[in-house]
Amino acid sequence: MTSLTKRAVDMLLQVVETRTAKVQASVLRQVSPRATDQLLEAKLMVASGHIPVVTAMDDYEDEPIPAEWCAERRQYGYNNSIGRWVAVDAKEIAALAVDYPLLFAKMLVDFERAAPARPISLIDSVAWDIGTIQLKGAKSPVPVWFARRLSDPAVWKKVGALLERRPPDGVRVILTSTPGDRLPVAASKKDIVISVTDVAKAAGKLAISPQAVCMRVFPGHAQRRFPIDHSEDFGVVYVHDEVFKFRGLRHRDFLAILFGAYWSGRPVCRTITTLSDAGFSEKTNSLSKAFSGRTDWQSFIKYDEGNCWIEA
Repeated sequence: MTSLTKRAVDMLLQVVETRTAKVQASVLRQVSPRATDQLLEAKLMVASGHIPVVTAMDDYEDEPIPAEWCAERRQYGYNNSIGRWVAVDAKEIAALAVDYPLLFAKMLVDFERAAPARPISLIDSVAWDIGTIQLKGAKSPVPVWFARRLSDPAVWKKVGALLERRPPDGVRVILTSTPGDRLPVAASKKDIVISVTDVAKAAGKLAISPQAVCMRVFPGHAQRRFPIDHSEDFGVVYVHDEVFKFRGLRHRDFLAILFGAYWSGRPVCRTITTLSDAGFSEKTNSLSKAFSGRTDWQSFIKYDEGNCWIEA
């Protein structure tokens, strides 16, 4: 079985988020030849026709132009600015597409799942019904959908309308390739929209953690330490009787560092260093900037003289 690197998983999800979910093989290889080979060997990306666009070098300028099939020459190519035929290797414009059934199976491999023979298309090339899963705390199997490109307002409008037209009896999980910090909020609390990268068993893995999903769907069912505790992915923090949710990856990475220090018994961290380690840019040099737009974090994060720490 082919083992995927984090680079391969990230690249795969980036392709899923593109408009057509197709990409030229040559483009992927320019990004990462190794990751491309891994995705092909794992059959997560498969050949799917051609994307007949190439970059022509005319007058010392890069210009994207269409490559055409020439039946007489039995090859792809284009006529340059002086009318000369330039052949294009078919491999260079070969298109790769995502194998969605295999992708969904690998994401949900650790769940007890009932699934149709093939994913049921809900919105063409955007959303699918991928079956039901068993979750601890759920009285019945939980329906699972997958949707992509949810940060696109036009796409979310369609998906949101579909969610409202087809309300679930209980909760419903909508998994997505869209990053967690770019997700819209569903109108119904029964619809739980989750980025797959936020609930992966480990960074750079496709397999989703049942425990992490359960914590997102039923946060109140989690056994918690007092006076403070957090979900496995640091997306939910419990402080006494209050619950705070953090969707952004950098916020959760920041909390992971702070809580690691807290549980170790040496809670004080240097603020700038911790923000940098969590992936914030140099311009984000204070907690108020890092958590811009909200102040609830001050309920359990304290700071003074360039230091910060968890306190409850």
